Amino acid sequence: MHHPRFTFAPLTLALCLALAGPAAHGQTAEPHVQMSLAAQPLGQSLNALARQAGLDLIVRGDLVQGLNAPAVSGNLTVRAAFDRVLAGSGLTARIDGSAVVISRDPSAGAIQQMDQITVTGSEETATSPVYGAVARRTSTGIKTDTDLLETPQSVSVVTREQIELQGATGIDESLRYTSGVVSAAYGQDPRGDWIRVRGFAPAKYLDGLPLPDGVWTANTRYEPYAMERIEVLKGPSSVMYGALPPSGFINAVSKRPQAEAAHELGISYGTDDRKEISGDFTGPLTEDGKVLYRVVGLARDSDTPSDYGYDRRYLLAPSLTWNPSTDTSLTVLAMLQGARSRGWGGFLPAEGTVLPNPNGKIGPSFYGGEPGFDRYEKNTQSIGYLFAHRVNPQLTLRQNARMNWADVDHPSVGLLGFVPGSLRTLSRYTYTPREDSRVFSIDNQAEYKLDTGPVSHTLLAGFDYKRSRNDYAVGMGFDAPTLDAFDPVYGTQSIVKPADTQHTLQTQQQLGVYVQDQIRWDRWVATLSGRHDWVDTKTDDRLANTSSKQDDRKWSGRVGLNYLFDSGFSPYVSYATSFEPAIGRTYSGTPFVPVTGSQVEVGFKYRPTNSESLYTMAVYDLRQKNVLVTDVNAPVFGYQIQQGEIRSRGVELEARAQVADGLTVIGSYTYTDAEVKKSTDPATIGKQVQSQPRHQAALWVDYRFPQDVAPGFGLGGGVRYTGSSYGDSANEWQTGSNTLVDAQAHYTTGNWRLLLTVNNLFDKEYIAACNSITWCYYGYGRNVNLTARYTW
Repeated sequence: MHHPRFTFAPLTLALCLALAGPAAHGQTAEPHVQMSLAAQPLGQSLNALARQAGLDLIVRGDLVQGLNAPAVSGNLTVRAAFDRVLAGSGLTARIDGSAVVISRDPSAGAIQQMDQITVTGSEETATSPVYGAVARRTSTGIKTDTDLLETPQSVSVVTREQIELQGATGIDESLRYTSGVVSAAYGQDPRGDWIRVRGFAPAKYLDGLPLPDGVWTANTRYEPYAMERIEVLKGPSSVMYGALPPSGFINAVSKRPQAEAAHELGISYGTDDRKEISGDFTGPLTEDGKVLYRVVGLARDSDTPSDYGYDRRYLLAPSLTWNPSTDTSLTVLAMLQGARSRGWGGFLPAEGTVLPNPNGKIGPSFYGGEPGFDRYEKNTQSIGYLFAHRVNPQLTLRQNARMNWADVDHPSVGLLGFVPGSLRTLSRYTYTPREDSRVFSIDNQAEYKLDTGPVSHTLLAGFDYKRSRNDYAVGMGFDAPTLDAFDPVYGTQSIVKPADTQHTLQTQQQLGVYVQDQIRWDRWVATLSGRHDWVDTKTDDRLANTSSKQDDRKWSGRVGLNYLFDSGFSPYVSYATSFEPAIGRTYSGTPFVPVTGSQVEVGFKYRPTNSESLYTMAVYDLRQKNVLVTDVNAPVFGYQIQQGEIRSRGVELEARAQVADGLTVIGSYTYTDAEVKKSTDPATIGKQVQSQPRHQAALWVDYRFPQDVAPGFGLGGGVRYTGSSYGDSANEWQTGSNTLVDAQAHYTTGNWRLLLTVNNLFDKEYIAACNSITWCYYGYGRNVNLTARYTW
């Protein structure tokens, strides 16, 4: 059957990517390595560095015997890294193809041992590349470049290397091994990323600024290939960002221009006839290095596990950095992204998926819509800038701003479960949402550092503004033909597009003022934050020709305390709050007040000295109040009141560690007790929130073989366990638990890197979640993908 395709040509995009950047300038770049070597015998340092760089080590004679190497740390090219390790030894390194040759430097004078070399110019920052799986710094949730050991809340950072090695093509796939997170919470869906954090849906941010938050445009699926890292802040965070759910938010950090030229082209092929081409080009545009560029692009064409489905998308993300001086930086980032898909990963009845059906099983390839009518088309664009100016060593000013546009057109036929009295014939409806969202956001910050005797302060004051406009229209019809779940026949009658049953235009403005003080005294770090928000919302009903306004005013805050031991152990405790405007009124006309959240969290973070490892534990008690629930006493159906309360408490353990040369381990365990405390439905009080598993665990290992065993070769794999969850609010039935196995292999030789990823190795069929007896969702099946990348 013919499927509609993008109006762009993937080959055109590939050509644009290949021509991007200053290739004509003759600039090339070596691969980088992230150095963290203690002072030790020179032979050990050379072996470790060669293994990390994927090179054979050749030493002429016994040149290194009896020599010691200095401690070296920082982000370096391979050539520069060898130079630092050999500094003062009278030796030199020459890279010859896939080998590095160590020989005596004829121009060297007397051999001189050096105690330590630290490359401060390439140290990790909160937004820089991370070489490996362990980040050390973040600004998510705190807005200053801060060591993770000093943040008083749980923050998980998924690095670029982890995203690549695990073959993630969506934000949800990138978070599979992260504690506190239910990724693909409603199964596989090409339209978006469905995620839960600590029992609630999180907000989504890009570079510290909010993304569109409409009905359908809110679930924008940004490509991990364009991201440097993906960070999850768990728990209330309104004090720095304004209106947010109590679970916190996911902040993706864009790839940004780099000072050293680097270029990459990649091609991929995988399951469901998935074809992909990608490119990433960066470097200086001027000889003085004050203007840098980056262009990231991707095009993909794929089928889906369900019959008649397809998933096609493109991405183009150019950016430019201007550094007129060492104290001033301006980065402009733009993004164009499109998605054309038709998939069916769920909305299936429980009978025939998780519950028995005498007619058999409804498999993941079943398509419940109408292939000739259904489509999902989404376009997103954004442009913004990140500006920073250091006035003096104490004062830094920053301004970050972005404009986002997103539109969705999604005519479709959906399922409403079985026809009463039948366990074979499915009832269907017609649903035609269209949406146009625009969001402008700007964040102004002043950071000031000062000392008051033995106490140092990092003061942050700022104000941010967000204006969103969301035009949403939808028609619903209930005259779609039924469908046999076990012998489907499509196109039996034409689908009539229903007239709009809802059309609203909502405009919201949010202005927030915040202050924060990070106080350091001896080994104590206290974080005190406060904020006030003004939120004005106007809703126009285009069908009824009516308009309503709502004004919300709210304070939020956070207080946290860390203690830093010399060993790298940092226990902490914090209390934080959040709020979200609840738009609408009760039957009596009383406006809703904001839904609020509060959390107490205690835990620790441990990064052993001279180690590329981070171990964390968090124990929390999170409460959401003023939750909207159905007003059972209203004389007219459909009204709500704010009598609901949900408590989520749990334990989260996470480890990211380089436990030995070439061996990296990522592990997590999550216990989540998300319980309804107040509701108008007595049957739900004291019950676990539906679709939320209590237990989750994951373990990932990546091993890179020594050069004398298998040069450039590595293997990895992981196991993910997700416990059962309830499919109804009264907790009368549940989905089963599932255990999935992932695997990967990678090989680097010269400029080439080959990567094979297999997720859900044994192709286990499982239901990820159900949120009613009529709607259940299959999880990701086996996905095999082979990628070849060429860098220069």
